[in-house]
Amino acid sequence: MLKKIVSFGFRHDSPPVEPGTVLVDVRTMFRNPYYNRNLRHKRGTDPEVQRDILKTPDFHVKYQYVKEQVTQPGTEVAYIGCTGGQHRSVFLAERLGQDLGVPVEHRDIGRE
Repeated sequence: MLKKIVSFGFRHDSPPVEPGTVLVDVRTMFRNPYYNRNLRHKRGTDPEVQRDILKTPDFHVKYQYVKEQVTQPGTEVAYIGCTGGQHRSVFLAERLGQDLGVPVEHRDIGRE
């Protein structure tokens, strides 16, 4: 049973993948707000960033895929990774946490 979701940035090292964990790399799946100068210094918890990520073509299909990955039987901890751990992984972890009623942590949200 899923106990927590952790967002992180690959730039700051991958988390250890152990039994009971799943890692989902979202770098190529979703729009990267970092490339918008107005969003670069905001986070995935900011509504402007969330709206930008939601503009990803086929967002709901891709989100459903991520959701299926993190809810596989035997998964206790799900790691959601993007490049820096500021935008995409944060937004997706928050959304998954809300949808699934699971606590969320943001490992790298304060790092540059």
